[in-house]
Amino acid sequence: MEYTVFYQGAEIGQAVVEPEGLYYRLSASAAEPGPGVWRLWGCFGAESRCLGVLFPGEGGLRLERRVSRHSWAILPEAFVLGREAEGFRPWRGVLEGQEVPDAMLRTEGGRLTLALFAPPEGPVPFAERTDQMREGELGGRSCLLLDWPPEELKVEN
Repeated sequence: MEYTVFYQGAEIGQAVVEPEGLYYRLSASAAEPGPGVWRLWGCFGAESRCLGVLFPGEGGLRLERRVSRHSWAILPEAFVLGREAEGFRPWRGVLEGQEVPDAMLRTEGGRLTLALFAPPEGPVPFAERTDQMREGELGGRSCLLLDWPPEELKVEN
């Protein structure tokens, strides 16, 4: 299966997941968005897992690895390039029927906190909940923080 790799809501590369016996072979490549260490994150519902550190390769950054099929009962819905910041992990997905193209999430004390990045030209995700949001900053980017009890969270695949 082929996937697009995203960085801050924009397409930046490709990932391929192929069955290989009891494993999946993951091959990913992406343009380097800046200097430093970059990680590839897999988005599984309302969870984001680090899949590995990309290394310099032909045409940009690369990641090659095998993943146990047992550890991936379901395949990731999205792949995101990024860095963890203040306990928040890069994430992309669909919540309550709304696509969230550029966000970070943190689970702490039984609560999920979303850091939503709204493009200047586009609508604010979950605008109907702005009264529950607070302003914040992650990685030098302004965001809106929204706490959400996991039992109220509806994730769509």
